[in-house]
Amino acid sequence: MAEAERGPGGGPLALLKARALDVTFDVGDEYEIIETIGTGAYGVVSSARRRDTGQAVAIKKIPNAFDVATNAKRTLRELKILKHFKHDNIIGIKDILRPTVPYGEFRSPRGSPVPPRGWH
Repeated sequence: MAEAERGPGGGPLALLKARALDVTFDVGDEYEIIETIGTGAYGVVSSARRRDTGQAVAIKKIPNAFDVATNAKRTLRELKILKHFKHDNIIGIKDILRPTVPYGEFRSPRGSPVPPRGWH
């Protein structure tokens, strides 16, 4: 394999792209996913269109964002930073889509079920 076809750490880019295509974007009826436009260390970005306005948007999906404490912290940090950016070359946050998984099915970063609401 040519050097240009290798990703970070020497792994093939084709494998990285195949993994990205396995990510399911459940965006409900508000958005129409167009195509995958990029992958990163822990997320996949797809171009999409908001159905009611036709506005072009990018949607980032972070699979299993809360399975590992480090990933949860990175996600929160990224959201906090992007909330304050106002620049033509940086996409701002328009919306945050929450998973449709019932609260009781969430797991803590250590793998155990999340305690019920109000539990102390």
